[in-house]
Amino acid sequence: MKGKHKIEVRSKRIVFTIELERNITILRGDSATGKTTLIKMLSDYETYGRKSGVTVVCDKTCRVLAGVYWETQLNTIRDSIVFVDEGSTFVSSLDFARAFKRTDNYYVLVTRENLSTLPYSVNAILELKKTTSKFKCTYNKAYPIYDSLSARNVNLENIEKLLTEDANSGYQLFTKVGEKYGIVCISAAGKDNIKQKILPLKSEKVLIIADGAAFGPQMNDIYRLMQEDSAKFSLYLPESLEWLLLKADLLGQTDILEILQHPADFIESSEFFSWERFFTNLLEQRTKGIPYMRYDKAKLPEFYLQEENLEKIIAEME
Repeated sequence: MKGKHKIEVRSKRIVFTIELERNITILRGDSATGKTTLIKMLSDYETYGRKSGVTVVCDKTCRVLAGVYWETQLNTIRDSIVFVDEGSTFVSSLDFARAFKRTDNYYVLVTRENLSTLPYSVNAILELKKTTSKFKCTYNKAYPIYDSLSARNVNLENIEKLLTEDANSGYQLFTKVGEKYGIVCISAAGKDNIKQKILPLKSEKVLIIADGAAFGPQMNDIYRLMQEDSAKFSLYLPESLEWLLLKADLLGQTDILEILQHPADFIESSEFFSWERFFTNLLEQRTKGIPYMRYDKAKLPEFYLQEENLEKIIAEME
């Protein structure tokens, strides 16, 4: 499955609206915002159809995955949007992650957990909120939780340190960027290590750079640290390093910019577990026949570190 999909789940008393563009969406919300009601309405509709009193409007079939036989059930679901309610313990298991990879579905996971087994985007963590009430009907919509973070230019001249999740090509690139501004670059050697690395540095002007397309499981902890009065660090979360290199238009291939404008239309969920993998594959494929710019995650070719190209990458960050 690929593309954007809008779901409207409606009864006489309540309406839910959710818009998806990625294969993994995390759905959260305060108590009494209707998360359990949403799952029950979908389940009733799946079982009884319109006789349930529920209407589901979507261009894809919506299914609810539950119970101890979830894996057998999942094997029969194709090209659908699959909802999993909180309390389903299998959602945090490696078995679920492995089974997930073999499907072409989109998934909406109602959970408060940080699911480290799944690479979901910070932009795919949604919060269910009550929007309006009229004609004795309540309207609820899902909004990105971290839209509240201010979008600002990355002013490297005000940064004291760079902290990257990557220990390979990304660290190599941002070390070079840091040299231009007299900034030390530190590697966390993995996104799971960022919290530990930033704790002793949180009162310094540190810029954390991580792949936003897969940073969802770590975002909650980092966001909490950002709310502390003493915290001065900030975040730069491009989709991925490969996305940034493509966005800087170093290859001169105009169709790439079109793909980056509407990535959901090009990313088939059965082929790519996360958007980060899609952008990596795209950059590798587009450079494999050009030795001097052939992309390698382990070691960045000198082409990307040339002064002219470095300036383009920095300009794209801003």
